[in-house]
Amino acid sequence: INVANFRFSELSAEEINSPMKKLAFRNADLTDESFNELLKLLRYAPELLQAEFDDCTLDGVGDFQPSESDIVRELGKVETLIIRRLHIPRFYSFNDLRSVYSLLEKVKRITVENSKVFLVPCEFSQRLRSLEFLDLSENLMVEEYLRNSACEGAWPSLQTLILSQNYLKSIERTGEILLTLKNLTGLDISRNSFRPMPDTCRWPPKMRFLNLSSTGIWAVKTCIPQTLEVLDVSNNNLDSFSLFLPRLRELYLSRNKLKTLPDGSLFPVLLVMKIRENALSTFSKDQLGSFPKLETLEAGDNHFICSCELLSFTLGQPALSQVLPDWPDSYLCDSPPRLRGQRVQEARPSVLECHQALLVSGVCCALLLLILLIAGLCHHFHGLWYLRMMW
Repeated sequence: INVANFRFSELSAEEINSPMKKLAFRNADLTDESFNELLKLLRYAPELLQAEFDDCTLDGVGDFQPSESDIVRELGKVETLIIRRLHIPRFYSFNDLRSVYSLLEKVKRITVENSKVFLVPCEFSQRLRSLEFLDLSENLMVEEYLRNSACEGAWPSLQTLILSQNYLKSIERTGEILLTLKNLTGLDISRNSFRPMPDTCRWPPKMRFLNLSSTGIWAVKTCIPQTLEVLDVSNNNLDSFSLFLPRLRELYLSRNKLKTLPDGSLFPVLLVMKIRENALSTFSKDQLGSFPKLETLEAGDNHFICSCELLSFTLGQPALSQVLPDWPDSYLCDSPPRLRGQRVQEARPSVLECHQALLVSGVCCALLLLILLIAGLCHHFHGLWYLRMMW
């Protein structure tokens, strides 16, 4: 819809008292002037909780200046504002939104995704005192401008910050910049291209969740905060994981290069681990037993060697589906060749493969008995005398 020329017709507040909870604009054309007019709708939707703008175009520079008689100083009960793929033709002339600072002071959740955001002015961040959730995914944020956005006193109530798919380069600098966010518990910096991880980093004191998936890291070091309860390092280049995390409850390692399960003693309270699509060839009762509290393990889509040890373990554990939610369909044999493609649950090795030592021992015993029998018969029937005579 094109609301570029929208003008609001005044009504008395008694005429309309809408129970509307959510107002969404999709593929709409807006201007600075029409935005000012749309704000007047708030008076007639006192129960509105969420406003959303998807794939909209704003033909303006952010000069939102309602007339003094009609000015709207806050968004009522609106707690959630979502903006996705906002196109602003005059992007580089856009204002700092100073005129709407007061509107957003009570908003708790803001998403501005894929809209070329490269800076949230420090003064604006400081005014967002009620903000608990901020998603700035797929934008143009870099460390230098993030430092200005997360200045002292910025986002004092913020608990979750999502900076996925921006232009961050240094894990160490990112953690240091965010030290001003004293209440931050969750940080998503996935899909950034980070340099190698240093040994030590500084993080906000209450960090509980960290997402480092799809960041190209090759190793996990003690830079990772010890306070974490959830860590996601999926889709990287890790070939080992040997970091002690005493509070970790969930660990996501899928799509890496790990050849064995991590040592369970490193995670004394771990409940959930996902390690799909790695290079695992087997796991055993001892390995699973090293995780004292593990309840859920997803290890499917790996390259399992259906050895006698693995198959005997799985056959002896009929309750595997209670721990492995993707059992048995995602667990396929990669070798030996005759079992390739079969489900581990249904694979049956031959007696020769699983009892080689016993089979060799039996053959040796039979040969020994045969030799003794021949020797005894030769002695009883004077076989050596006959052989000499024949010679």
